[in-house]
Amino acid sequence: MCDNCIKHGEGKKWFLQAKNYSAELLADLSRVDYIQGFFAGQARLVGRREPLEKLRLIPSPFSGLIKKLIQNRMARDHYGQVVNIQEVRKILKLVGSVVRLPCVCRRISLGKEKRYCFGFSLQPGSLGAVGLVDASYWQGPNAVGLEVLTPEQALSLVETFNKAGLVHSIWTFKTPFIGGLCNCSPLECRAMLANLRYGLQVLHKGETRAVLDLFACIGCGACSHYCQFGALEYDQSQRVPHFNSKNCFGCGLCASVCPVQAINLE
Repeated sequence: MCDNCIKHGEGKKWFLQAKNYSAELLADLSRVDYIQGFFAGQARLVGRREPLEKLRLIPSPFSGLIKKLIQNRMARDHYGQVVNIQEVRKILKLVGSVVRLPCVCRRISLGKEKRYCFGFSLQPGSLGAVGLVDASYWQGPNAVGLEVLTPEQALSLVETFNKAGLVHSIWTFKTPFIGGLCNCSPLECRAMLANLRYGLQVLHKGETRAVLDLFACIGCGACSHYCQFGALEYDQSQRVPHFNSKNCFGCGLCASVCPVQAINLE
């Protein structure tokens, strides 16, 4: 159980508490200012070299100290945690509104606008995402570019993303307010890259872990192709996957793709 479950979930999954998506939290002007500043800051990174590359140039033990400071700041302001598709279904029953958003990571890393993310209870005009998207995207409630979705429409898209092997994660804007759901892969997501390439814990593990039943496994290897965190490796000679629970983030993609339900989430 994560600290947020204790602090903001009364001992249960904190991201399944309706209060953490509430308009009351978003009404905090300091939080609105942070959201606008966050997107404006992301816009300034478009076309620039990845700032995390600088961490490679800093000698130890200073790099470790800087990483700790970044992790503490992110946990306080912009906390990210993996959720599985079953949890996403429950989350979308809690939120008041859903807006489909351009992914800031893809805009920065790929230089292209890709709309794989969702904002909860956010008013698009207040995001201050200048420079990240075409301005027409944010014009008024009846504009063609504005994508306000029903929870059912959002879930249909997430189901498609899940089949494509994208990892789902929720993100706060000044914890505990959960303002967004991202759907990413290591090639595009700056948070996942921070974890996997730079050893910076920005994206946190989910509240579940995969459990592999080797007796039920037929050795097809499908699960290893979908694992984005190196928890499953397929042994061609023995036709069996090897599971490293320490690397599992609980995204559930392996369980979703297994044709014989040999993987469960616990």
